[in-house]
Amino acid sequence: MVHIMDNVAATSKMSRLYIATGFLYFVIGTFLLAFNLSGVLATGRDPIFILLLYGFVTQLIFGVSYIFVPGVSRHSGASYNSIIIEYILLNAGVIAFEAVALTNQKYTPVLVIGLVALVIAVILHAANIWRTIIGRKSANAA
Repeated sequence: MVHIMDNVAATSKMSRLYIATGFLYFVIGTFLLAFNLSGVLATGRDPIFILLLYGFVTQLIFGVSYIFVPGVSRHSGASYNSIIIEYILLNAGVIAFEAVALTNQKYTPVLVIGLVALVIAVILHAANIWRTIIGRKSANAA
């Protein structure tokens, strides 16, 4: 028997994944900050900033917006596949930025790829939320 989730259940699953991933980044960022301030690890502030802003705050905003916006608009226009792609791109961007910051490199192809991934993730999120607010269904929304 194949169980196919409806769009609301699928979006709820992704919201929980965004929030859990955000808190994982928060814990890692807190440890990096503690190690940096104690002198155990000399990372500078960039890796900590990246984890806390893009890893924690942005993940929470994305995850919570997929809970609240459909509740307020009484409509879920977000595409589950688009949310998955958005999640992958956002995390690829955070990981790419983190790798560059932790190795103290500047202007590498990895940084450019990470930036492009973050920008595309933000655009996809804005499009999904906008579709939900105006009540328009995407191609694979239930």
